[in-house]
Amino acid sequence: MNHVMVCADFPGATEDQAKSIQKWLNQRNWFRLSNPGDKLNNVWYGTFNRQMLEQDCRDMAGRNFLEAAKEHSSSVKVTVLWSSHKPVSKELALIS
Repeated sequence: MNHVMVCADFPGATEDQAKSIQKWLNQRNWFRLSNPGDKLNNVWYGTFNRQMLEQDCRDMAGRNFLEAAKEHSSSVKVTVLWSSHKPVSKELALIS
């Protein structure tokens, strides 16, 4: 699988717009990495077919977030990170 993390800000979005954007992205298999009520966390996670090229995954992620902003009358600032391996869980990460 291709694993994609996206840092996305929707500046100026109202709380209702933010909820609608999150629902829209969830329906497209994007999941926000946060605790309920955590408004500061803007990191999203999604997976793509293994046969897709890295650039295709990045392009699709960008299109999804741009479309979400357009659908909900907002703007978006996006940074896309890609990996061919699943990120390590917090429990397995070592900090030195």
